[in-house]
Amino acid sequence: MFYTQLRIILNLYDFAYKKNSMNITDAKTLSIYLRDERRRRALSQAKVGNLVGLRQGTVSKFESMPKKVQLDTLFRLLSALDLELSVKPKGKSTEDAYSDSAPAADKWSEEW
Repeated sequence: MFYTQLRIILNLYDFAYKKNSMNITDAKTLSIYLRDERRRRALSQAKVGNLVGLRQGTVSKFESMPKKVQLDTLFRLLSALDLELSVKPKGKSTEDAYSDSAPAADKWSEEW
């Protein structure tokens, strides 16, 4: 428990000093990040929910018990906060991950 809390604090510290770059490796860290972002923007859970058709209780449930929430809910919350999700191989920077992949014209261009 202590290790998990320490890791979350260190991840949040890293985020604050690495220009919006944060490694999120578990559901709880993600929920804390999104909760903090919502609060930073001075938005209530109800306001965020209303932006994307979710109840306030659903937003609350995600923030407190993220392992029990559907992926659709995650993507709606990301949309409400004007955020996007990027996935990359462990240990690589985002730039390195994209330089190893297909040319830009071959990448997926669909929006969620």
